[in-house]
Amino acid sequence: DIKLFRRPKPPSRTDSIQSLNDVLDSTTAAITKTTPQNGQSSSSSSPSTLPTTTTTIIEHTSDALQSISSSTPTGKLSNAHGYFGIAILQPKTSENIGTLLRSSYQLGASILYTIGGRYKSSSADTLNVPAHIPLVECNDWNAFAEGAASPKGAVRVCIEMGGVPLSEYVHPRNAVYVLGSEDHGVPRSVLRGCREIVSLESELYGSYNVAVAGSIVMYDRLVKRREIEEDGREK
Repeated sequence: DIKLFRRPKPPSRTDSIQSLNDVLDSTTAAITKTTPQNGQSSSSSSPSTLPTTTTTIIEHTSDALQSISSSTPTGKLSNAHGYFGIAILQPKTSENIGTLLRSSYQLGASILYTIGGRYKSSSADTLNVPAHIPLVECNDWNAFAEGAASPKGAVRVCIEMGGVPLSEYVHPRNAVYVLGSEDHGVPRSVLRGCREIVSLESELYGSYNVAVAGSIVMYDRLVKRREIEEDGREK
């Protein structure tokens, strides 16, 4: 004789979502259906002697279904934060650049650039950031602005004195922040190649260390972009 064994029923999507608090609190209706294991429907007038299985179908309200949909992973990534990169003109002090790279990694930078100079490994970069974030070394400004290194669609934002105060600035969704040399600042040619200029307020002295300037800008972006995401709208 050949014996057939019924394969165990895997957990359904309905079973997995029952743990959600918003579903547990929602109004549901249960419909119970009894079916013999041979696949034939049972009749209320003649009870079946075959083993049966009971399936419970949960019907949710529209609000509950919307809550389920929003809480279930769909593979769609939120783009509220966008992406940003950091470009450093003529990097000078390896310790400062190492600190800036570490802050860039911590605050969510997607790509890093050095323009007119190369990065020398520093003990300040305790995370070995170039192993985690692409670091592109450009020979000069033209190589960055006109070459394939500059991301398409990203707004170039120069951090320099005389621009829009950072406290009033609304960060673009996608941006590359250009930080000037600690010796000579940002050349006019670079200023003309940037769409927006942002300045950092200060109480007494307006020139910041490049690592400090970059960290302040990135933190400001992080906070403001999170506020936009919480509001659910783009400013």
